[in-house]
Amino acid sequence: MHFNVYCVNLVFEEVEISFMLKGAICFFAFSIFLFGCTTKMAHPPLPLPPSHPPIALPDLTLPDISLSEEEGEVIERFEVSPDVDEKEKMVEGKESSDDFAKDLGKEVVHLTPPPAPPRLEAPEIPPLLPDLTITNLFLDPKKRLAVTIANIGNSPLPMGFGNLKIFLDGQLKESYGLNSLSDQPFLQPNENITLTTSLTVRGRREVRAYVETSQEMRELNKENNYLERILEGLPIGPDIAIKDLDLTEDFELCIILSNAGEIDLRKGVTFRIRVFVNGLKISEFDHFTSDMLKANFGNYYPIHPPYRVGISGTSKVQISISPKLPSDDIYLENNTLERTFIIFPFRMIPQDKQEFSFSIPPFHLKDNGQGGKVKAEVRWEGGDSSLMLSLVGPEQLKSVLAFSGTSPLKIEFPIDFEEAQKESLWKVSVTNVIEKRVKGHLIIQHP
Repeated sequence: MHFNVYCVNLVFEEVEISFMLKGAICFFAFSIFLFGCTTKMAHPPLPLPPSHPPIALPDLTLPDISLSEEEGEVIERFEVSPDVDEKEKMVEGKESSDDFAKDLGKEVVHLTPPPAPPRLEAPEIPPLLPDLTITNLFLDPKKRLAVTIANIGNSPLPMGFGNLKIFLDGQLKESYGLNSLSDQPFLQPNENITLTTSLTVRGRREVRAYVETSQEMRELNKENNYLERILEGLPIGPDIAIKDLDLTEDFELCIILSNAGEIDLRKGVTFRIRVFVNGLKISEFDHFTSDMLKANFGNYYPIHPPYRVGISGTSKVQISISPKLPSDDIYLENNTLERTFIIFPFRMIPQDKQEFSFSIPPFHLKDNGQGGKVKAEVRWEGGDSSLMLSLVGPEQLKSVLAFSGTSPLKIEFPIDFEEAQKESLWKVSVTNVIEKRVKGHLIIQHP
């Protein structure tokens, strides 16, 4: 009886040892799994420790213990055997956990860091420079071309480094210095100026305005310095203008006409002409043209009044002309001309020099420049001899070098817009460079 109890106790102790070994092995495997996960996530995977062979456990199966019937008591049979299936499952679990740890380490190693955020650069600040551009081309009510120039840059535009050029149908017609468009030395940012030119547009024309700047002037953009447009001007036809006035050898008035239009004026056209001297109407007559007037100032056509109009001393002369048929002259703005004549008689000894002065009051300069000039002419007896003539402008700013020639000797000098706005003083000198006396007349003609 004591032997049987002893055997049973021994069996239970062996079973407890078996369970303790299983628990230790499970704890050891779980610790390895956690250690592998943490180390492989922070560092490259380390080689796994060598696997140990499974622990061989003794066969704890007890033989059948039976009690004889003689003892009178029946003892139940107990069979204790090691749980082999549980050990295999534990080994398989350990291997699967090791495989999971390896796969997890590979995934962690192959993870690439996210790309760095884009680097924000400060916006580029444009340089402080002017930017000249032509913003508009148009015709005023009189069909004169107007040009608008603007500074769209962020710095003042100097007005002394460029020229405005105007083309009609590809041909250069007019040119202006930028410094002549304004009395200010600079065109400030976001400011503009408009120039009304003296160019009258007739018919349908392609107009191109271009500002040519020097290399010294820097701009934000030099590609916007021009503008092109198709503009519809005055109807196409003949345009009769009083081109000039002259005096004959007897100091009688002569009127010179020309055709500024696009179409020739046929001969046989009738004009009504009126002549005023010092505010008095001296002559009025109809003139029947005997010759063609060619387009674009192709020729000059002189008209002598049937009743002679003599000029002497200081005379202010006004001429007006009007066509009998409106179609013979499509533009009437240039059909009137006013000029002042001053006639100085002179006598000169050899090597003598005489100086004559006169003033020009302010006047309105016509858009086509008609009449905006000073003319000096010297006539003397014995025209084969030579005299010297010179013309000096206001405040010595403008002068024509003296030159000599035979009679008649002429000088012509234009008057610009600024001079026309104020009174100006002019001087003309005549020099006798020959060794004999001369007698003649100095003829001054101005607006």
